[in-house]
Amino acid sequence: MFYSQYILAKRGPLGTIWIAAHLDRRLRKNQIAETDIVNSVQSIINPEAPLALRLSGQLMLGVVRIYSRKVNYLFQDCSEALVKIKQVFRPGTVDLPADGAMAPDATITLPDNFDDLEFFFDPSPNAYGAKDGRGSVSRENITLADPDVDDFDAQFEYNEHLPVDDERLEDDVEVEVFRSAVVEAG
Repeated sequence: MFYSQYILAKRGPLGTIWIAAHLDRRLRKNQIAETDIVNSVQSIINPEAPLALRLSGQLMLGVVRIYSRKVNYLFQDCSEALVKIKQVFRPGTVDLPADGAMAPDATITLPDNFDDLEFFFDPSPNAYGAKDGRGSVSRENITLADPDVDDFDAQFEYNEHLPVDDERLEDDVEVEVFRSAVVEAG
């Protein structure tokens, strides 16, 4: 015997799988739903005790049958949901009164309640320096001043002595070496 009796016991880790392989119709829907296929396959691939090749094949058949029934249950649930959705939204079953085809504007439009901040807001895109429909605001207008960050930026600010179209500056390492040389020289 190449397996432990505990593995295939009805309450064991592979008991439901073994029953699915041999007595497929005896399993109830809740037993199928409670079975974790990933853990079952891992238990078959890496068993606690060695399993015979025939037994591992039978257990894999049980896994396939349980997976098939899970897919079938999912398909039935989805089909039932689709039928109910189609039934609710089918044409001709509208329970609106004859004059209710159009909703009054007051029921679907929010009132214009402006508070103090919204009163001064100009929603036009050009009000805040937007160009071509895109907003562009300077960094100073959207961030708080932080002296530590300003000192950091001052250390690594752009050096206008660097040529922009220099082909030697293709690589980032070359750019840093060249920048440090220009700073030391100038």
